[in-house]
Amino acid sequence: MSLLVLGLDHRTAPVDVRERLSVEREQLPDALTQLSEYVPQAAILSTCNRTEVYVYDPDDIGLVGRVGDFMIGYSGVPGPELERHVYQLWETDCVSHLFRVAGGLESMIVGERQVLGQVRASFSAATEGGHTKSPLTRVFHSALRAGRRVHRETSIGQHSRSVSRAAVQLARGMFDRLDARRALVIGAGDAGRMVARALADAGVSQITVTNRTQWRAEELAKELGGVATPFENLPQALSEADLVISSTGSPGYVVDAAMVADAMAQRTAADPILMIDIAVPRDIDPGAGDLECVRLFDIDALGQAAEINLDSMQGDIRRAADIIDSEVDRFVEWWNSSDTMELAVSMRQRADAVRRQEIDRTLKLLGADPDGELAARLDAMTNALVKKLLHRPTAELRSSDSAAIYPAARRMFGEDPSGGRRRGRR
Repeated sequence: MSLLVLGLDHRTAPVDVRERLSVEREQLPDALTQLSEYVPQAAILSTCNRTEVYVYDPDDIGLVGRVGDFMIGYSGVPGPELERHVYQLWETDCVSHLFRVAGGLESMIVGERQVLGQVRASFSAATEGGHTKSPLTRVFHSALRAGRRVHRETSIGQHSRSVSRAAVQLARGMFDRLDARRALVIGAGDAGRMVARALADAGVSQITVTNRTQWRAEELAKELGGVATPFENLPQALSEADLVISSTGSPGYVVDAAMVADAMAQRTAADPILMIDIAVPRDIDPGAGDLECVRLFDIDALGQAAEINLDSMQGDIRRAADIIDSEVDRFVEWWNSSDTMELAVSMRQRADAVRRQEIDRTLKLLGADPDGELAARLDAMTNALVKKLLHRPTAELRSSDSAAIYPAARRMFGEDPSGGRRRGRR
């Protein structure tokens, strides 16, 4: 086998494990370079809900172990602990999984669109670093097409809520009126921007944005009609906020429990403060949730609180699954064709090599000129003979039933009858 995904997600691992495996976008080039020491082709997909390593290697010996060694070395998570949470999917199961991820069917909130952009970013990073080529390139191109089709041909995205919008729904459930509340958004990256826009759409007019890069905070605040505050003013901004949503790419806590305790002591209002941490790794110290009048939700708790009724989505989910299946079939058709065409070319090349060897041997036995008329006639005759003999086998390999005869043909004509490259067929 040669196509593999090794990963973990919100179903198999809690956030405290996922955050240790998380790879931020700016870290992807270095991580992929390290991974290239273990496998020839790879891409890393890392979001708040999952970290997955997609690889291709014709030599599948020890492939799971090699990818696992990379994940252990990169994250520092011990092997036994990692084994409890990771899954491995091979061949068409790997392909189908990525297609479902791109279509939002494997998301914590089914149908969310953000993951499609994350798959695209993952593929771009791997491509720019020279870490992918066919067939892994084809897998990702096909996954992006499948994801676009799901959102274009179904209404699954209309039923879903992105993580940021789910956070707003949680705020609505805690506060009577959002327009009377003060919101603090920590982080002006993609996730922070979506959260801020969702808050503004919900009616929050008092929005403060803070970010380590000040101009980004100012840009987002201007866009939303809010205000930006320097990152060093974060403690004061906390004391003035009713709602805090944090989504930075920091590797450690941006807000610790002591900072929250100090902020609560400065507050004049007795109302609780709602803190929603959608970052992985987490931005807010979980200990802050133990403080009085603090309601803290991390990404996993948010997913549970924002769970929606899937009954109304079943029709769209089935249609999305059908689209995924059709795209997987399309990929497998290409994959099998690629296999058989490669074998057909290999058969022709090997036959031609044998033909030339026999011509040379015959010319030497006869003492004939290798550039003479006899050599030319032998070359033309044997070339025509090889073409006629291989015409039928080649045509059969190109037929729609090639999958049935491919294994036997590979054993008879392949370069590696004992091992060979095996590719999953449905």
